[in-house]
Amino acid sequence: MKHLNKIIIGILGLIILLSLVAILFITNYKPSPAQKAIIKLGGEVIDTIDLTTITTPITFTVDNGHGGFNTIHAEKGKIAIIEANCPDQLCVDLGYITNSLLPTVCLPNGLVIEIQDHTSSENLDIIAE
Repeated sequence: MKHLNKIIIGILGLIILLSLVAILFITNYKPSPAQKAIIKLGGEVIDTIDLTTITTPITFTVDNGHGGFNTIHAEKGKIAIIEANCPDQLCVDLGYITNSLLPTVCLPNGLVIEIQDHTSSENLDIIAE
């Protein structure tokens, strides 16, 4: 029984260590200064915004054609869904995104906003692409 306790404590310690490493990576992540926001509706790209060149805030509405809409607001280096008619409002509650770690998704309306580094595809080899 004592040997089993040591194994369980070792596994828990490893899980805690890996969690701390992940938290450190996420909090210290420094995005590329050159970024663009890719806006997809139903899996198809409908717009691309270069977040590094925005001088005045941009606000526009995307209609999904089935009664759903999302109002998007973009500023230099960040983008968010500020209004939507979806029932859960998770996309609005997420707020601004500033890096490629987490996209904004409005599942009921079929909208996805993700940030992509301009150089991200240049760093991939043929296998990773």
